[in-house]
Amino acid sequence: MARRIIIFFLPLFIGLAAHSQQSPTGAALPSPEEFLNAVYTTVVDSAFPHYYLVMGTDSCRFVRYEYDEWIKYHLKEPLSFNILNELSEKVYLSRYPYFWKQARLDKAVCITRKQADSLLEDKKDVVFSFSLPQFTDDGQYAVIDLNVLCGPLCGQGFTCIYRLTTRGEWKLVGRSLNFSSY
Repeated sequence: MARRIIIFFLPLFIGLAAHSQQSPTGAALPSPEEFLNAVYTTVVDSAFPHYYLVMGTDSCRFVRYEYDEWIKYHLKEPLSFNILNELSEKVYLSRYPYFWKQARLDKAVCITRKQADSLLEDKKDVVFSFSLPQFTDDGQYAVIDLNVLCGPLCGQGFTCIYRLTTRGEWKLVGRSLNFSSY
């Protein structure tokens, strides 16, 4: 009986958590879809009428990082060690599956991995896959992996860090290339 209750309510709790996030400090956080709508143009040409997005999220690679390397090569503005550590910890603790909500995404057409493989096999289209965004407790910084796939052995992947501006927009403040193959 208890197992049936858990199976019934678990998807509901996950859905509610993803729809309306709040940090431990009480800061309102955007839903994953709201955040993605704000930042997808980092890798998707805004002139595209739509883009293909793999329905399930990827794992973010920002679990471990080299602070000196990020400071020297990847950050566009200074970030403290504490902010990067907090984002890394959030990524480490968030290793659960998440599926994008099509109705809440601008221009995205959610597809399965099998459909993505089919599109990429003939190199007819570009497919995107993103990790679940993670936010600092104050809601001022976020990290996400943004990947562009153009074939079975073709694509690029980036770890991106954003800062929330006073105007409520997400500004790219750091980007590291994870892989590149053409």
